[in-house]
Amino acid sequence: MDSLRVEVARLLDEIPIDFGGGCSADKAYMMGYLIRRFGMKNTVDIGVYRGRSFFPQALAHSLFTRGMVYGVDPYDAAEALEQQNEPLKERIRDFVDETDFQALYAEVVSRREQFSLSGHSILLRKTSADAIRYFEEHDVRFDLIHIDGNHDTERVMEDVRLYLPRLGRKGFVIIDDITWESVKPALSLLEKRTFKVFQRVGPGDDYAIYWDNGSFFERMWLRAVLSRAGKH
Repeated sequence: MDSLRVEVARLLDEIPIDFGGGCSADKAYMMGYLIRRFGMKNTVDIGVYRGRSFFPQALAHSLFTRGMVYGVDPYDAAEALEQQNEPLKERIRDFVDETDFQALYAEVVSRREQFSLSGHSILLRKTSADAIRYFEEHDVRFDLIHIDGNHDTERVMEDVRLYLPRLGRKGFVIIDDITWESVKPALSLLEKRTFKVFQRVGPGDDYAIYWDNGSFFERMWLRAVLSRAGKH
């Protein structure tokens, strides 16, 4: 077994999954694999929550590229509310009412130290719309953008519109919960510039990977590479 997969699984053993969000070990490994395989220097995680997608990226940067993952999350109750998923709307509201977002933020800050990953991760307690100003001012561009923030349609589409211009040439976008009706319009927006090269929909996973540019043969090659990497 790939040692990276083992290290990612060990890291995630320390971070719980709950209703508020989570990232499977397979998806976390795929992000780490992309960072390693393509020598990525800058990645961004929109929607950090407990850090199950944030810390595996930091780990891969630490082990292989000496790069940086930027985590973007306001840790704010009002920003966490979602109105467009009717089956889960009330449950989401109850979850937000019951959650101590300051404690969640402090937990992630503490884990950066616990995992010795502070040198390869920056946590921005901002909305994605506010954080983009930081990236523009510091001229930060990304090899990989992970979108898993607020899932209301206008918010997901805003993330795509704001962050795609900061995607480096032949960079990747990973977007979560692709079967949600509120997310599907953002997929159409992504497909105007990028190509879907991988997806996984099933127990514990619901995401797709898009790639910027590349010839037809490069896309076919990449799909085969990611298919092999995604096998358990």
